[in-house]
Amino acid sequence: MTDSILFVGCGNMGSALVKGLWRDNWHKKFRFFLYDVLPERSRELAKDLGLQSIETFDNFFPRFVFVAVKPGNVEEACEMLQLFRNATFVSVVAGFSIKRWHELLGKEVKLVRLMPNLCVEVGKGVVPICFSESVPQEEREELLFLLSSLGWIFETREETLGYLTALSGSGPGMVAMFIEGMMDEGVAMGLPWETSLKIALQTVLGTAALLKAKQLHPAHFKNLVASPGGITIAGVKALEKKGFKGIVIEGFEKAHERLVELFTEMG
Repeated sequence: MTDSILFVGCGNMGSALVKGLWRDNWHKKFRFFLYDVLPERSRELAKDLGLQSIETFDNFFPRFVFVAVKPGNVEEACEMLQLFRNATFVSVVAGFSIKRWHELLGKEVKLVRLMPNLCVEVGKGVVPICFSESVPQEEREELLFLLSSLGWIFETREETLGYLTALSGSGPGMVAMFIEGMMDEGVAMGLPWETSLKIALQTVLGTAALLKAKQLHPAHFKNLVASPGGITIAGVKALEKKGFKGIVIEGFEKAHERLVELFTEMG
């Protein structure tokens, strides 16, 4: 089973990773095996996608092991992960450095860290990645190709992962709040919530797509939309009076502060 991938942890992030790779048919090249400490969770996901959930690991030698468990469960998981020391481990555990993984599994273990967001489920995620020195170049290239199915993947220094986790990891939740506010105003105007939500979603999707396609700075695009004395600039003025951008900035600052606190608590 060397051409197989074991997914350890089938919670929100683990499931998103499985679904993101599955939707691009990687399960046809690698056999996917799902494991969770709560077997019903991996069984349900496996059933939905036509994959295999496992509970024992006799004569099992996966090529890659994706680890998506909570930080507090890592040491317990390592008892099982020791069985796969020849595999390449791909960790999505926030706050667990490559150094800490090596302390638990051994310095020779091949270790990769990802800090993706939940948008990987639909292939639109942000996926910063860093490799331990023990991962050979050929395997790095293979993983970059594999993970490109999840969205925008890019190599970065490990010390930047905290900032990236706060920005891209927390970002979808904050964007969802903006969409909800836009939807609620549509409902207040008398639109059915389904219609209002579709308008909000398509507006956000279209704006992001256009900014990306034309490589426009957001401020420049705002000026293109806001005609002198028009309705857009009136709305922009109201948001600026309330400190809209400052509120957004503070939200991400608080997210990063909390991330640092959690890392400190974990030691």
